[in-house]
Amino acid sequence: MSVGKPNVIIIVLDTLRKDHSRGIERLLTRDFGFTSIENAITTSPWTIPSHASMFTGLYPLYHGVHEGRKRKVPDVRFREDGTYLHEVLGSLGYTTYLLTANFFVGPDFGIRAFDEFRDTLKPLIEDRDREELNEVLKKHEPRNALELTWALVKERKFTLPFKIFLRIVGRYGEGWPRDKGAKVTERLLSEMELKRPVYMFINLMEVHEPYSIFEGFTDAPVVNRLLGEEPELVEKWRKGYPRQVEYLEKRLREMMETLEDRNLMENSVIVVTSDHGQLLGEDNRLGHGVFLDDELLRVPLLIKAPHEIGETGGYVSLARIKPFILSQVEGKDFQLASEYALAESFGTHYPYPNLPEEKLEAVKELEKYRIKLYHREGTAVFNVDDWKLEGVESEAEDFERKARRLILRHLSLLTGGRVAG
Repeated sequence: MSVGKPNVIIIVLDTLRKDHSRGIERLLTRDFGFTSIENAITTSPWTIPSHASMFTGLYPLYHGVHEGRKRKVPDVRFREDGTYLHEVLGSLGYTTYLLTANFFVGPDFGIRAFDEFRDTLKPLIEDRDREELNEVLKKHEPRNALELTWALVKERKFTLPFKIFLRIVGRYGEGWPRDKGAKVTERLLSEMELKRPVYMFINLMEVHEPYSIFEGFTDAPVVNRLLGEEPELVEKWRKGYPRQVEYLEKRLREMMETLEDRNLMENSVIVVTSDHGQLLGEDNRLGHGVFLDDELLRVPLLIKAPHEIGETGGYVSLARIKPFILSQVEGKDFQLASEYALAESFGTHYPYPNLPEEKLEAVKELEKYRIKLYHREGTAVFNVDDWKLEGVESEAEDFERKARRLILRHLSLLTGGRVAG
C-alpha cells in the first residue's frame, strides 16, 4: 500500500440549495482554499437516489436505487455490490468511515460495508418501537402531533407517546432541532483514531426540516406539503431555513479547523456538496422529492484536491464525484464538467394510503417518470410515461430536437438502443 495515497473526505450538507449556500461557499473558498463549482446538478430531488449516484457514479435509472409507483420508503434501499465508492477505496487499502445524521444513509437502508459507522443523531424512536408506530401511521394517517397522540391512545399504545415526547425534550436540551448532529460530528472528528489513508463520508442534517421542535414528526404531511396544502408552514420554513444554514456555516468552520489540526487538509481530496435542495413555498410547495425544479436540483459543490480538477465550465453531475475521486487517487486526468447533466424523478418516495379520491388524482400525476436535462443551450423535462417534452426553456431554435435526442440516448443505453425516437 502506498503511503502517498490522498485521504478522501466527502461532506454532504443535506438539503442545502445552491442559492442559499453563498456564505458557506465564501467560507470554504476564502479561508480554506476550496474551488466552487457553479453548475453542479444533483441526480435526484431526494436523499437515497442522490447518494446512490455519488456512491456508484451512475444516474438513478442505471443504479436502480430509486422510488417508483410500487416502491416507496422503506423499500428503497442501497445495494452494495463491490462497486460503491467506499467498497472500491476499501479494496485499495483505505480505512472507511461513515458519520451520518441521516438514517437513510446507513445500515438500516443497506449501507454496511464501511469499516466504522457512527450515527450522529439518535432517532426519535427506538428500533423496537418503530414497527408499532408505522402500523398506527398507516391505519390513521395523523396530520399533526395531537392526532398522532390520539391515534396511539386509540390503539392502546399508551407508553409510546411518552417515549417520543421524552426523546424530543431530551434532544431539545442538546440543541435540536437547530443542531441535528453537527456537534457530535465535530467531536468525533477530533477524537476518533484514524487509520490512513482515510476515506470518510459525512452527512450533516442541520438544513433539513424540522425547523421547530414539534413540527412534523410523522410522514403523513409529506404529500400535503408537496401538493401545496400546508400554507401555514411556508413563512415558518422561509424564516427557519436560512437560520439553519447560518448555524451550519459556523459548525462547518469548526470541522474544517479540526481537519487542519489533524493534518487532514493536506494531501486530501475533500468534496463538500448537497444531495438536493428544498422547496420553501415556491408554488406554495414545501419539502423535496418528486419535482425537478432548480430549487431542488441545483446544489453547491466545493472541491479541494491535491491534483488539478480540470475544466469546470460546463455542467457537473453529482454522478461524476466517484470517477473524479478515483482519478485523484490514481493521479489521472479527468474531465469533471460535461456539456449537460440529467436529473430523474420516478414519483413520490413516501407511501400515501387512504388518500381521498380528489387528492389521489393529483398524486397520480406526480407518479410519472420524468427526466430533466440541463444543457448549455437551455433546460427541458421529458415525461417518459406520456412520451413528451415539458417545460422547455431555451432561446436556441434547434434546442427541442437536441434535448429529445440526448434524453432518448440516456434511455436507450438501458435498452441496448431500442428506444424509438
